[in-house]
Amino acid sequence: MKTNQTTQPQLEAATVYLLPDHQIVLEELRLKLRRRGIKSNKSKLVRVAINFLQEQNIEDIISRLQLDRAE
Repeated sequence: MKTNQTTQPQLEAATVYLLPDHQIVLEELRLKLRRRGIKSNKSKLVRVAINFLQEQNIEDIISRLQLDRAE
């Protein structure tokens, strides 16, 4: 008997370094979403941000990278 199961993509662990302000932004966004009944976490928000970046013009991304002084 076949079951109709959808498989979830396999997630991989990754370490990223954020400024303290970025940590606060992620937490505030998570709380705003929670108040609207949307469950989220930092990992989900980072994945959404990566997908959003993927849709952007590479020249815009380069400009933003040049403005970012954090290493």
